[in-house]
Amino acid sequence: MQLRSLEVFVIIVEKNSFTKAAEALYVGQPALSKTIQKLEHELSVTLFDRSSKKIKLTDEGKLLYKMSKEILEKVQSIPESIGDLSDNIAGEVKVGIPQIIGSVFFPKVAYSFLHKYPNVSLSTKEAGGIIIENLVSQGELDIGFVVLPTVNSLDSEQIFQDKFVVCVSSKHPLAKEKEVRLSDLKNEKFIFFDKSFALYNLIKNHCIDSGFSPEISFQSTEWDLVLGLVSAQLGITVIPNELTNKLSDVDIVTLSIKEPEINWNIGIITRKNAYQSNALRAFIHTVRETYQT
Repeated sequence: MQLRSLEVFVIIVEKNSFTKAAEALYVGQPALSKTIQKLEHELSVTLFDRSSKKIKLTDEGKLLYKMSKEILEKVQSIPESIGDLSDNIAGEVKVGIPQIIGSVFFPKVAYSFLHKYPNVSLSTKEAGGIIIENLVSQGELDIGFVVLPTVNSLDSEQIFQDKFVVCVSSKHPLAKEKEVRLSDLKNEKFIFFDKSFALYNLIKNHCIDSGFSPEISFQSTEWDLVLGLVSAQLGITVIPNELTNKLSDVDIVTLSIKEPEINWNIGIITRKNAYQSNALRAFIHTVRETYQT
């Protein structure tokens, strides 16, 4: 049974005439009669009392008219319902956030998003960037904030860029300098973020490219512990300049890196060719609005 057959049937009933229905539909009356005959055959019923000169429905015809009206009204309401869904976004977005990125970027995004879309819940997973990449790739997270480029084959979009700086204790011999080359640090002890952080390999590889393998004395998943260890003269670290805004209570000096230039490229990642809910698309749009590159 085709939807078009029900539409024809309803128009015939409401026009109370095959002739007027044919005019309204811009088709010949024989074609309408054929459509009704086919419909009656499919349902094994008689829809019109043909002993009457006027349009008169059988009991089966009356029931089909009532049901057809309900069906057609629901079909006609689909575009509006879909539009309402887009306008009244609800659901959940599962977001992966490395701790450093989360402390710097996520609060502002979350505030803007939840203020605009109060019916959406944001569930977060805090982990290193490598773990976040894997979870997004496996579909366990909808979106992740990571340091670019990524290892996995994912859709990525850069949202922010910053430069790295060297942090040393104010009592360190380098504290009087304003800038250093990375190669100048080959004899220093380094405090790194944990291996699960993308920053670990990023900084280590830059050191190797500068001619030395860094001596790593401590690793941590906590940025404040990393800075605390630097303040305690247990080593130096290389961090994004954005984090130096959190140095007010620690005895640390920051130095620019004049060679090589190391950039902190922050982006969002999603699975390639994966379905994106209205809530996820709205979240991505909010991220773009908040951090336009």
